[in-house]
Amino acid sequence: MTKTREELIAEFQNDDLELCAMTIAIDGHDQPLRYSQDMDEMPQRLHFVLPEKSTYTLTIRYRAKRPIRSLGYHQVVKKHGIPFDTRKLPIGDNIVPNTDDNPYHEVTFPPHTLPSGSLVRGKYPATSTFLENGKAIFSCEWIIEIVKRDRQPESKGFD
Repeated sequence: MTKTREELIAEFQNDDLELCAMTIAIDGHDQPLRYSQDMDEMPQRLHFVLPEKSTYTLTIRYRAKRPIRSLGYHQVVKKHGIPFDTRKLPIGDNIVPNTDDNPYHEVTFPPHTLPSGSLVRGKYPATSTFLENGKAIFSCEWIIEIVKRDRQPESKGFD
């Protein structure tokens, strides 16, 4: 069943936080992969295809709906239900709610390199969780697909 734009956007927000955009810039490729609430065509799910051994930089744009102390980000990618790749990174100590004059916050995380080899190629469920003082306040799920190095990065999930 195809979800409406409103239903899709609602999946990426709660009373604390709203994920506005997620951009993956891959070294050696001109076009970043992007999810954004203002896309003409919204994907039914987030699904990013990246070549093995790629180094990528993740940028997240979000709205805080209330003051948040000690905001962090935790990303977990699983293989057969077992954590395969994790990142836990600080975002900021005192995040203020967004206003019309300051409509969003944006954070770019340090570069991260994917593993390579035939055993790591495949589709993996990933979860991005925002933490306040170490406690989860918002999370969203997406898919990362690792492919052969000669393939181009792409965004999927539009079907």
